[in-house]
Amino acid sequence: MKNLLFFVLLLSLSLGLYSQDKKVAVMETKAGQGVTAFQSNMIRGGMETAIANAKGYEGFDRSAFDVIMQEQNFQRSGAVDEAQIKELGQMAGVQYILVTEAESEDGYLYILAKLLDVETGKYGKAYDKLCESNPAAIRQACLELGERLFDVTMSYHNVATPPKPNYNNTQTKTTEGQSYMSGSNSKVGDVIAFQDGTQGVVFYIDNGQGLAVSLTERELKWDGSRKLEDIVSLNNTDENNHPFVYGQGKTNTQAIIQQLGTNAEAANWCTRMGEGWYLPSAGELYCLMMASKKGTVLNNKLNSSGARLSGWYWASTENSRKEAINISDGGSVFTEDKNSEVKVRAIRAFTE
Repeated sequence: MKNLLFFVLLLSLSLGLYSQDKKVAVMETKAGQGVTAFQSNMIRGGMETAIANAKGYEGFDRSAFDVIMQEQNFQRSGAVDEAQIKELGQMAGVQYILVTEAESEDGYLYILAKLLDVETGKYGKAYDKLCESNPAAIRQACLELGERLFDVTMSYHNVATPPKPNYNNTQTKTTEGQSYMSGSNSKVGDVIAFQDGTQGVVFYIDNGQGLAVSLTERELKWDGSRKLEDIVSLNNTDENNHPFVYGQGKTNTQAIIQQLGTNAEAANWCTRMGEGWYLPSAGELYCLMMASKKGTVLNNKLNSSGARLSGWYWASTENSRKEAINISDGGSVFTEDKNSEVKVRAIRAFTE
């Protein structure tokens, strides 16, 4: 009997040792003045959804976590310090605790999400998002925060967002409907915040014209239709011909969507990010990959933001009726069947 018990104990320890899933508990949202209970619960639920979809992570039961907080007389609504959160995590047996905070003003909601490592008692990742206070906008904000915290890709909803108020008196410039917040001249590697609340990392800047890449990505088909079409208004290009033309991808994206409609999966995803975002041309995408090579300022910024470029990405440049251009993070250029699912990053042009 003793040998059997020892074997069971040894097996349990082994399973725990080799388990790759890290347990994450989500605390109640620390809600500021004007934030409703419904909004707080949406934020917490959105973070739990992100964990459930994140490979290598496992969510800790919400009710069990709340019981632990009650039994230990911890304060509610996230109003505890790092030392208390660490202690709470140790009691729950989780590796991470996700803390969210929310503030409301003028119809907008500011959400901060922080991931605390229970072992160190330090916050390893922290991201914030400003959105409208309606449920659809909150859900999309939570999806974006979850993607960045846990390196997972989830479905987006197209939520129209009007220009946000300028809280910090930063000058707002607008060119051809593309606005962005500009306090100083941008440099490659800078994170730029556009007026519609979206963000990107600058990878090209020349004579006041710049390009920024999105912090999120998806795997999608270039053309999701059964019968592939040649885009009438696009010139077919081979993999050896990808000149850089500033803003060319926007023209390509519009032409693709105009002809393919909802079947233009990659192009539509880019435009749903907000006004001004589009699927880059082969020349623009190649420029991005060359700028983001290992060790560069851009590469370091993308890595630190949880937005590392890895693998192959679609360009909006067509090769033939059946194939389009895709480019790897190392700068290799090939053609791929339009029905293949390949990674997609959106880019956005801006001027200073």
